[in-house]
Amino acid sequence: MPASLRIPGSYYFAIFVLACATLSFQILITRFFSVMLYYHFAFAAISLAMLGLTRGAMEVYNNAERYGPEAVGPEFARHASWFAVSGVGAMVAFLCVPLVIPAVLAQGALALAALAFVIPFSESGICITLLLTRLPYAGGWLYAADLTGAAFGCLGIIFALLVVDPVSATLWLGAFAAGAGWMVVRSGGDVGSRRLSGVVALTLATTAALHTGLHVAGKSHLGVFWAKGREETGTLFERWNTYSRVRVRPLGETAPFGWGFARDPKVKIDQNYLDIDSDAATVITRHDGDLDKLSYLKDDVINAAYLVQPPTDVAVIGVGGGRDILSALLFGAKRIRGIEINPAIFEVLTDKFAEFSGHLDRQPGVKLVNAEARSYINHSSDRYDLVQISLIDTWAATAAGGLTLTENRLYTVEAWGDFYRALKPGGLLSISRWYDPTDHSGEFYRLVAIAADALQRHGVPVGELARHVIAVNAGPVVTVITRPDALTDAEWQSARVRLAAQGFKIILAPDVAFDAITSKLLSGNAGPAFLASLPENITASTDDSPFFFFTQRFTNFITKPSSTVTNNNVATSMILLVLGVALGACAYYIVVPFVRLARQMPPSRLTPPVVYFSAIGLGFMLIEVSQMQRLMVFLGHPVYGLSVVLFTILIFSGIGSATVGALTPHRGVVLGRVAALLVTLTVAGFLTPLVSIWARSEATDIRILISVSLLAPPAFCMGMMFPLGLSIWRRHSEILPFLWSANCITSMLASVLGVTLSILFGIASTYALGVALYVVSAALLALRRKESHPVPPVVELIQGPGLVPDDVASPIGSPIPSPQAAART
Repeated sequence: MPASLRIPGSYYFAIFVLACATLSFQILITRFFSVMLYYHFAFAAISLAMLGLTRGAMEVYNNAERYGPEAVGPEFARHASWFAVSGVGAMVAFLCVPLVIPAVLAQGALALAALAFVIPFSESGICITLLLTRLPYAGGWLYAADLTGAAFGCLGIIFALLVVDPVSATLWLGAFAAGAGWMVVRSGGDVGSRRLSGVVALTLATTAALHTGLHVAGKSHLGVFWAKGREETGTLFERWNTYSRVRVRPLGETAPFGWGFARDPKVKIDQNYLDIDSDAATVITRHDGDLDKLSYLKDDVINAAYLVQPPTDVAVIGVGGGRDILSALLFGAKRIRGIEINPAIFEVLTDKFAEFSGHLDRQPGVKLVNAEARSYINHSSDRYDLVQISLIDTWAATAAGGLTLTENRLYTVEAWGDFYRALKPGGLLSISRWYDPTDHSGEFYRLVAIAADALQRHGVPVGELARHVIAVNAGPVVTVITRPDALTDAEWQSARVRLAAQGFKIILAPDVAFDAITSKLLSGNAGPAFLASLPENITASTDDSPFFFFTQRFTNFITKPSSTVTNNNVATSMILLVLGVALGACAYYIVVPFVRLARQMPPSRLTPPVVYFSAIGLGFMLIEVSQMQRLMVFLGHPVYGLSVVLFTILIFSGIGSATVGALTPHRGVVLGRVAALLVTLTVAGFLTPLVSIWARSEATDIRILISVSLLAPPAFCMGMMFPLGLSIWRRHSEILPFLWSANCITSMLASVLGVTLSILFGIASTYALGVALYVVSAALLALRRKESHPVPPVVELIQGPGLVPDDVASPIGSPIPSPQAAART
């Protein structure tokens, strides 16, 4: 029996570090895009990364002579250095380009800077492709190191952003990547590559250390000085994390900040302006304990619920700058629980600007907690007279790829059911949203639809729904107030007098009908046919389809594009644009090379591996996207989408990959592996929504353990599929980079297709499609014809960069030349 194949340990280390840096960099540009452009551009971040990796793979495929087995070490080191240099260069350009050009060209320049991020990912793609396809096949250990590195990248960047700013993080990532290249060639090989790697690594590490020191010392350093077409000045405080960037600047003595005032305030008050990703904003109000100075808050329609019935116990979801806490104090609430998901905002209110805001967390009866609202309410025994959610949408994309907004999960039928269970008898749920009767009414209709469904699930009879819903309007805001217990005539008439006296317009109530649509919704008879007949999609959003903000129908993006340009619906335009680009990229990087190769290789032999690697690329990403969307709320924080869900999927996929050996497995072993894959995927898909409901009140550590238990088995089995395909089709070594590129570009397609399908058909359908694609890949393995070619001899690599025997690198069987080689022959 031949000795086991041994690849130098530096290669495993190198692919681990580079994969770690690549995924961390992708997460960082997600945050840069959300802050400096708009949150919907973050949907393109992962697509840019996968496009770059695909370009890198095709570069290796198209230049077989340059990227031969003997050149793996030097070329890896060279391109790892260029990944570091181009990544830092793209980041600097992204930060600085709008500062040095006319303002009218700013958006175009930002678009070009964004496309520049494809370059570093292409360099990374070359490096990873070299190690996965140009070294002799030694089982799934290299791919395991790649996945494990990516797993630690997604986990490490969370902690890195707690310590350093994103610019410093980018510099450190570049230094580590170049350092990995130097490790590969440190003991021999090309002198130029070794010197380049060393110089780049030392230069970036020194720069990173200096920049980190400036940041920690609070001194001027490279950062965001221009965002969303506006120069950023006067910053008092800035904090980044994996799902937002929070900034505070002074407003001074100005008219009180508000959204839906029934009367214009006549006073001036000292305020600081707090924005999230340079877009969504609120204020921090200077408070000296005198509540009489805050009387203008009574005129804001977001506080209308206090006039329906005076509450004693109040839960404020989305504390922001503390404005709703001040309202609760003004209206006399005795116990106030403020729930804020963003630790940076929590830090602003309880530490950095605590004295300015009057130490709200120390006010009698007030308790502020840093938690996700649904998770907190589900495992808390506290009960409230009022749960208030006031315009808390941030338009900030999480670092999990911009796959969904954190606030979406608060506007679902199941979420409202959770809030209803947290109410005392007679308690109210108050939701405030933007509203315009002619141009922006879709969200109001959807709120009514959610209320109708949630109340029915809570046991309210269909004929009584109208007695449980009130909607009042002032300015561009509507507040929808629902109560699981019906309002009596006396209660409503008393509340109506108070609301009218405050100047609020009552547009929906037990004795007030808004229009035929709301009447139909509250009749309980608004079936699918009725909802489909409406110009906007106002179907009640659910946990399976939580995209509350996206009310435009997909056909409108083609027939009425001007109607879709809003902060909320424009994200769907970006998704469709990226989807079109992804489909075009798949045609360019899969169909075109396939047609060319089909002239040289029988399609019956070429088609199975191409379809196989494309199917597992699509399937893996669709499973990842859908499980991340499902489990983020169950776990209780969007950051868990990275730290638990993505980390678990990647790390266990790596473990699964490592179980695939260097020898071609027997047919029975292959069938056993694919059977285990399909069983674990089916079980996980069935159990995830059930367990999420059953265990929603458990402690955080228990919910993490349950999530890992759901994710680990299918992830372990999915990780086996890529090295399993390599072991079976490795005889066609010349096209392995092409197969890897097909896997990458279909992952790009799946990242945006998954979001599109979830919006259209629900998350469960996205997961089901991912399972179906793995069924296709399993069928290809089960039905493959037995190859007549012998298994290539297993040899031991000599320790050292790029020292691979020529006979191992040559294809066995019928070689498939690269396009350049084909042209020469």
